[in-house]
Amino acid sequence: MYLAIQAVHEQEAFPVQLLCDLAGISRSSYYKWRAHRPSARERENRKLTDALISLYEQVGGIYGYRRLTLHLRRQTEQALNPKRIRRLMKIRGIQSVIRRARKAYARSTPQQVAENLLNRKFHASAPNKK
Repeated sequence: MYLAIQAVHEQEAFPVQLLCDLAGISRSSYYKWRAHRPSARERENRKLTDALISLYEQVGGIYGYRRLTLHLRRQTEQALNPKRIRRLMKIRGIQSVIRRARKAYARSTPQQVAENLLNRKFHASAPNKK
C-alpha cells in the first residue's frame, strides 16, 4: 500500500494527501512508514529468517521448528529460543512436511490354506482345465 503511494507520488507527482485519502490511511502513517529504520532486532530476525529458509530448502522441508532450532544454533553459535524460530516460520509461511503414520498390521498365520492345485505346473492342456 505504502509502496504504491510512494511510486505514484514520485512518478506522477500526485499529492500525498490525496493518495492517502484514496487508500484510506492517514498521511502521518505514510510518513512514519517512510522514516522507519529497522531496529537491530529486526535486522537480526531478517538474517535469521534467510538462514532458516536456506536450511529449510536444503533439507527438503521435512524439519520442524525443533530441528531447525538445533541446526541454526549450531550454525550461528548463539542461543535461539524455539518459540522465536516458530514465530519466524509462521510469519514466512514455512511448515514442515507431516509424514503419514503407517498402519500397523498384526502378523498372523493364515486361518485357511487353499489346496495347491497348480503345483507349479502352469501349462494347461486346454483352456479352463487347470
